[in-house]
Amino acid sequence: MKSTLKLKTIDDIEKELSIIITCEKKQKSDVTLSQIFDFLAESIELSIQGVGYTTKRTTVNKLLGKYKFAKLISTGHYTKANQIPGFPPRDLGDPESAQLRLKTSLTAFKLHSGPFADHPVFGELDKKQWEKIHGILSSFLFGYIQLFGDEKLRFAKDRENKKERNFSEKKQNHHQRKNEDKGESKPSGHNNRKWKNKKKSHYKGNKNQGGGHK
Repeated sequence: MKSTLKLKTIDDIEKELSIIITCEKKQKSDVTLSQIFDFLAESIELSIQGVGYTTKRTTVNKLLGKYKFAKLISTGHYTKANQIPGFPPRDLGDPESAQLRLKTSLTAFKLHSGPFADHPVFGELDKKQWEKIHGILSSFLFGYIQLFGDEKLRFAKDRENKKERNFSEKKQNHHQRKNEDKGESKPSGHNNRKWKNKKKSHYKGNKNQGGGHK
């Protein structure tokens, strides 16, 4: 299911998950919350725990995997022609356990520095590349959940206000540093005149009192 949601980092996924947990929600299809959370958690777990599990990949498969990865990153979402293999999984019927599993996997990914497992389709990926895959996958899976009510609007408004405050503070700090740099690089007019006068007087003294010809 195509979603307009854009999640780029693990932090983005965690924030969206907190909104989903808090808000009123309903499913857009027969896919349950536990299926969504479990499948996403499993994907994250395999990226950090599946090291050593490799399949033989021919040169053609490697090139095809790189092409598919670049295609997915450029579009930023899954399409009907590029659905996720194996989804939806079997419903384990325990959304709270699935939710905890997903939270744990997100934290584990953030703390994990490597190595990372190969993707079954895209091949070898580093942490940043895996993070992009998880973000796109989360956007796709969370698209099966419909949020409604005042909570969703409040979260969206708070997030937008936070972005505006951060931008305003960043802009203000930039101008402040710029003004401070100007103040340090250029002395005031009064001090500048004193410096010039002092230098001029010193020059005359050297000229009149030097040991050269008068």
